[in-house]
Amino acid sequence: MVNIILGGYEKDVGPSLYFIDYIASLYKVGKAAFGYGSYFALSMMDRYYCRDMTIDEAIELVDMCIREIRSRLVVALTNFLIKIVDKDGAREHAWHESIKDTPVAAA
Repeated sequence: MVNIILGGYEKDVGPSLYFIDYIASLYKVGKAAFGYGSYFALSMMDRYYCRDMTIDEAIELVDMCIREIRSRLVVALTNFLIKIVDKDGAREHAWHESIKDTPVAAA
């Protein structure tokens, strides 16, 4: 059983993002996350996501989601890979290797 977030770019259509769940349902979405951290990430995206964001604004939103997951999820993953998919292709942007990369606010 697998959940997949699939992003791509077509010259005539522009960017597309799809969520495929573990029972093979396919949804075209504007933003996506899955797993326990998705509850926190999607709430951040609901508040701050805009369709016309710049890459820098989108990266900042992803960083906000990572910080939120790390501060709220009891068993939070420590490694995150950020990739960008656009008209120039797919590329790796950043690798957050440990929770030392991003300070977590004290409760």
